[in-house]
Amino acid sequence: MNIGNIDILGDQEETLGTAEDLTEEIVLETQISEQPGNRVRIEFETSGGFCKGYYVTNELGREELTMEPDSVIILTGLFPAYYGTYIKALNREWVEIDLSEKYEGAPEYKIYNRIVEPGSAQ
Repeated sequence: MNIGNIDILGDQEETLGTAEDLTEEIVLETQISEQPGNRVRIEFETSGGFCKGYYVTNELGREELTMEPDSVIILTGLFPAYYGTYIKALNREWVEIDLSEKYEGAPEYKIYNRIVEPGSAQ
């Protein structure tokens, strides 16, 4: 019994695109959202609740977050040595909690929500 030539991969490439296409889309999305001067509002979840803040993108790549007052209360409750919050330079999908006391490693949280406000800080 001969079923014939089935080209499943070809059909998927037409509807889904290739891995290379997907990589290009992800890179393009990151470039759009990370233009210097954009104000970016973020939200991340901790065991004490959701924390909200914003940062203005710069060319250095390690932006400090300005946290909302309620979020500072949550973070100081979780980390009495809380000193500040930063976007991780190597993985911009995570925030890093800076502590005034030095420990092995720093607490990190994955960003839950991100809203880019283009050119609002220029």
